[in-house]
Amino acid sequence: MKILVVLGDGGHSTEMLKLLELLGPEYEYSYMMSTLDTISESKITWEGPVYRVPVPLGKHASERSLVGVTRSALKQLRVLLRVRPKVILSTGASIALPVAAFGRLMGVKVIHIETGSRVRTMSSTGKLMYRIAHLFFVQWEPLQEDYPKAIYAGRLL
Repeated sequence: MKILVVLGDGGHSTEMLKLLELLGPEYEYSYMMSTLDTISESKITWEGPVYRVPVPLGKHASERSLVGVTRSALKQLRVLLRVRPKVILSTGASIALPVAAFGRLMGVKVIHIETGSRVRTMSSTGKLMYRIAHLFFVQWEPLQEDYPKAIYAGRLL
């Protein structure tokens, strides 16, 4: 089964790579990450092609323009069409939003794990992914109270 793994900066990637260790090498992995991420690629355990895309809504002014968002979304759509995954797997990175929305429209299963740093309130990405994802996991029980569709699965780290 083909899985498109969305890696974010820092803790998002750490959580995702821990999850992939648990899943094992039986799957065909492809990875999508930000062009700004200089660390995550070197930590990938299971081989697979790596696709880099601009951040759709970043902290820098140049990344907040409609042109920047559109450019990122189109690059993500190209990755999705090239990889043709059965599943998109994310842990909270904002770059997951466009590819998850496109994937959902194309019949790809979307699985999102809310970052473990969110104990009582959902992240902005999590609030949107809650509506997009087929399966939505949280790592802390208090989040399940306000988001009944969420599945409490314990901590990744």
